[in-house]
Amino acid sequence: MNIIFNFLSSLLDSIFNFTGDWGLAIVFLTISVRLVLSPMSFKQKKSMHQQQKFGIKMQEIKEKYKDNKDRLDVEVKKQSAESAKSMLGCLVTLLQLPIIMTLWSVFNKLPVSASTFLIPWVSSIKVSDSYFIVPLIYVLISLTPSLLSYVTLLKIEGQSTLSKSNIIIMAVVGLFVAKAAPIAVGIYLITTSVFNFLEELIFRLYIRNSKIRN
Repeated sequence: MNIIFNFLSSLLDSIFNFTGDWGLAIVFLTISVRLVLSPMSFKQKKSMHQQQKFGIKMQEIKEKYKDNKDRLDVEVKKQSAESAKSMLGCLVTLLQLPIIMTLWSVFNKLPVSASTFLIPWVSSIKVSDSYFIVPLIYVLISLTPSLLSYVTLLKIEGQSTLSKSNIIIMAVVGLFVAKAAPIAVGIYLITTSVFNFLEELIFRLYIRNSKIRN
């Protein structure tokens, strides 16, 4: 963890020396980290998609061979073996957690006087936003990936849409977290949310184009 912390801390300082603004430095650092993690994230999304297709396939098999137990057992074992392979991709999320946790530590070591023209109404991004502007922006952007499932052309087979109650819960929790966190972390959360939206949009377009080709 110390190696990761020292590397990210040095990278943040280098970006700041180039941009002259701590807010921009956090944005560029976050984008850099997410670009490195994108292949892992994309693999995870594909694995989750395979699991959703597996659930649908299992229901079809059980219905098709409900009167043939031997054939049903054979097909279930075959599908379970394929499912186990795709589940390995979900483990890549664990590799991202140490980096994300380290980023928060890096932001906490910023100088007290750190400011940014991105958030001009505060003198330091080490404090929380008393105007609730940063938390509200974060909540609105963080919900956009989930809302893509409501777009007909971008729906993924087997993937359920979030209910309104779940969306409200996510918004309230996100608002609470962002309000309690310093603005530096808020900038990171907003940048990550924008990246998540673009990543989810690209993945859904990839799945849609794959269906068209097949």
